[in-house]
Amino acid sequence: MSDEQSTPTTWGSEAKGLANRFALGSGVAVTFLLFGLIVVPALLRERRPLPRPPSDQPAAASVGWLDQAETPASKGRDLPPVDPATVMTPNPKLLARGEVLFKQNCTSCHGESGQGNGPAAGTLNPRPRNFTQPADWKRGFHVADIFTTISTGVKGTGMAAFDFIMPADRMALVHYVRSLGGFDHGAEDPKALQALADQFRSKGFHIPNRIPVSLAIKKMVTEQAMVPPLQLRPAEDKSASAELLRFAIVDPFRAARTVAATTNRGDLSTVARAWAAGAPDNGFAPAAAGLNAAEWSEIVRALVGRREEARQP
Repeated sequence: MSDEQSTPTTWGSEAKGLANRFALGSGVAVTFLLFGLIVVPALLRERRPLPRPPSDQPAAASVGWLDQAETPASKGRDLPPVDPATVMTPNPKLLARGEVLFKQNCTSCHGESGQGNGPAAGTLNPRPRNFTQPADWKRGFHVADIFTTISTGVKGTGMAAFDFIMPADRMALVHYVRSLGGFDHGAEDPKALQALADQFRSKGFHIPNRIPVSLAIKKMVTEQAMVPPLQLRPAEDKSASAELLRFAIVDPFRAARTVAATTNRGDLSTVARAWAAGAPDNGFAPAAAGLNAAEWSEIVRALVGRREEARQP
């Protein structure tokens, strides 16, 4: 049948088929559009690393990436001193920063609200401090007291030193810790505050180089594997030097690592004293501490290639 002879029914069927194809194509296009607008951004958000700490904040003091131990390598740098006026008095910005640091570093022991009931509290003796109560603070709850505790830790407790946190951030943490306790903290000691302010004003902060723990372990394993054990002379060798080395070295593997790690090789007396003090964990015999200067000189000369005289260690 020619086009001129097409019936209205035929035209209607073709138009209906075209409309169906158009609807199907439109549905597919809309589906892809919705996928691109909704699903793809959600997947990208899931894969995106957590926000990095501010550029002046040491990586160890923040959560950083998913695994804090695997934070990216960073080059160390020196930061200038802090203006005391910007950190000594609490304000909303400092308190907000302190809260972030508290959640990152303190809640595992002290709990979310600072009541000393964090997940790790039951494993510690004595238990972590309850910041909401005034009783039993070992170093006091004034500004300078808390700053010192955060900076140096508390010997004999689970409270470690958090000196890797920048001084300004430590002060933010001080203000937040104090805000957790609604009790009267009393008047501050002007001399203590002045000493703290002088410390901020006169001393900058050094951020050391950092590498991921996995890389550090890999380097340690490689370095250890590269150090062969010391080759002591056979028992048949009765020379004074051979006898001396056999007497002084009890573990050729550990002694080899000790010798390889010795950097101060110009001062034989210092080297000898250090080796004697580290026995027997460093591979040397404890009895070697009783050797005289000439004997230690021979040992050091044989192991590190130095011939200078050594004094009595």
